[in-house]
Amino acid sequence: MRPEVAEKFTATITPCVIVSQRLGRKIDLTKLTLEQAEELAKDPEFPYLVAKQNRVVRAPKATNSTKS
Repeated sequence: MRPEVAEKFTATITPCVIVSQRLGRKIDLTKLTLEQAEELAKDPEFPYLVAKQNRVVRAPKATNSTKS
């Protein structure tokens, strides 16, 4: 996949050419533009491309231990 697409989306299969009879076209996951990927990811019947979840970085828990 293109780097800008790989930043935002994950392919659920090895990126390849998919022939979609429902959409009536061939889809090359290795050459998708960001705009095309966003359109396909919105389609619930296209399981091969999903948006990455934004990870929340949490601060480590503070430990208040005193040693005597």
